[in-house]
Amino acid sequence: MGFQHMAFALDWQRPPRHMNQTAYWYVNTSQYRYDTFTADDVDAGTGVFAGKGVMDLLAQSVRLGWTPSYPTFNRSSLALADEADAAGLAPADYVVDQLKSGALKFAVEDPEAEENHPRILSLWRANLLGSSAKGNEYFLKHLLGTDNAVTAEQAPPDKRPTGIEWPEHVPEGKLDLLMTIDFRMTSSTLFSDVVLPAATWYEKHDLNTTDMHPFVHSFNPAISPPWQSKTDWEAWKDVAKKFSELAVDHLGTRRDVIAKPLWHDTPEAMATVHGVVKDWRLGECEPVPGKTLPVLAVAERDYTAIYDKMTSIGPLMEKVGMLTKGVPYDVKREVDILRHRNGVAHGGAGNGQPRLDTDIHMADAILHLSGTTNGHLATHGFKNVEKRTGTQLHDLAAEHEGKQITFADTQVAPVPVITSPEWSGSESGGRRYSPFTINIERKKPFHTLTGRQQFYLDHDWILGMGEALPVYRPPLNMTELFGEAALGEQNALGVSVRYLTPHNKWSIHSEYQDNLFMLSLSRGGQTIWLSDVDAEKIGVADNDWIEAVNRNGVVAARAIVSHRMPEGTVYMHHAQDRLIDVPLTETNGRRGGIHNSLTRIMMKPSHMIGGYAQFAYFFNYIGPTGNNRDEVTMIRRRANQNVEY
Repeated sequence: MGFQHMAFALDWQRPPRHMNQTAYWYVNTSQYRYDTFTADDVDAGTGVFAGKGVMDLLAQSVRLGWTPSYPTFNRSSLALADEADAAGLAPADYVVDQLKSGALKFAVEDPEAEENHPRILSLWRANLLGSSAKGNEYFLKHLLGTDNAVTAEQAPPDKRPTGIEWPEHVPEGKLDLLMTIDFRMTSSTLFSDVVLPAATWYEKHDLNTTDMHPFVHSFNPAISPPWQSKTDWEAWKDVAKKFSELAVDHLGTRRDVIAKPLWHDTPEAMATVHGVVKDWRLGECEPVPGKTLPVLAVAERDYTAIYDKMTSIGPLMEKVGMLTKGVPYDVKREVDILRHRNGVAHGGAGNGQPRLDTDIHMADAILHLSGTTNGHLATHGFKNVEKRTGTQLHDLAAEHEGKQITFADTQVAPVPVITSPEWSGSESGGRRYSPFTINIERKKPFHTLTGRQQFYLDHDWILGMGEALPVYRPPLNMTELFGEAALGEQNALGVSVRYLTPHNKWSIHSEYQDNLFMLSLSRGGQTIWLSDVDAEKIGVADNDWIEAVNRNGVVAARAIVSHRMPEGTVYMHHAQDRLIDVPLTETNGRRGGIHNSLTRIMMKPSHMIGGYAQFAYFFNYIGPTGNNRDEVTMIRRRANQNVEY
């Protein structure tokens, strides 16, 4: 709770801009253009998606306010506020009028237009291109415009989305700048235009915990960041300071129109009455913000004050409070404590507000503003839930009502967290966390349509997918959808197998993977596990060089032959970075790929639903997942085992 409010500057401006990455990359790496099937091909034969592509469904989800999408419109959100003023209309009314007339469109409806491209991408400890970029070669092709191994054909005319602009020539290299802040040499840093060296865990102050981990840990510097490296906090402070200086001439103070999706745990989550989908674009209803459109809000942004706001706690915490999972919190007491502990900012936008000059200031602010580390807030939050549920809950936290975990406490030893309404488990009385404990034992309603663990789902799209009740869905038929060789087929290219990318149990991502001990354990580079049966089919011995090829890309790796692998399935564990022992391939003569070179983003229609009880967007809780468990590839032994680099 404290982290989210501080991370997204909710102490200064609301609502925030949140985005789900799967949909963002599906659009901006142009992967939707390679969907050689329609949305109707993946429903249950009901025809609910007849005549539509999956991209059409995403665009519909965006315009109904089910999912966020940025950039939202095909004109600047800053310009829209100015245009509304000139027209003498409130920004929300102006945007609705423009959408109804067709003068304004959602950017997702014309994603290849130059004005809708992403321009600057900042990666902060996120190894996008070496870990999470499903469809890695499409990222290289359409986002970066560099060498790639994509051989997939784009969708033929009869398989294309009907409501999306479709230029024949798709841009390559949409980004102008890729910047990474990282202490690792990852695939992402290799491809970056600018790399800012970062402090490691042993060179900075920081916090570490998770929802399933019952302790708060601190990171503490053993040494200062060496040479030019900086802590994350100091690096972003420098960026914010320079940005604020440049904004004096370039941006100043502007009003920004924000299209916020229909949020979970708010009345907006009941916008889709009875789960019946009505689209204003088709004349089935009127476009109403917060009902059949996103919420249209306006934020005034003083871009010259970004640094001041970053280094102080804003006034909204005291004026409005905090809201987490629908639970309100009054945090005037907490902010006042921080005002006396940290001192206050003098001058600028944060004048008189608690200072956040240092990383320790920020860590303490996060700890003070979360019920999991502040017993007063946890008890206060449970009492608010009691008013709604009529069941006693505050005793779960009352034993720690006077407990405040500070950063200094975590420096002494890891500190157990406090039971809080932010989570559904209970650590009360020394228990270990288990999800939904409070719902079951105290009968606190689940955050669903029925208030119970719910299995029957009656949304139109769920019914159309044939998934109103839990059902088994077999793996997708990649031969039917994409023209890949049928599983088990053998030809000159090898044997067709199912390709999975599970979490790696024998690596530390790219941290110290060039250490001799780690190289020895991992055979010195990328590996693919395959069964002894499949290995025999293609003449592969353990540790041979092999290549896996499909329409998405190519991977060169060593084979690990194991009887523990089932016939017809291979594993390439994720996050084996494209850094060490990656030879040129026989397939195209370029540097071999990475585990996600053979995958791509697949968007499941039922994952795009919003505005319907538990099917409502909220950051980090719901949104499409990058399905990559249904891929197939041809795999073969390299003819030349003497590889070149």
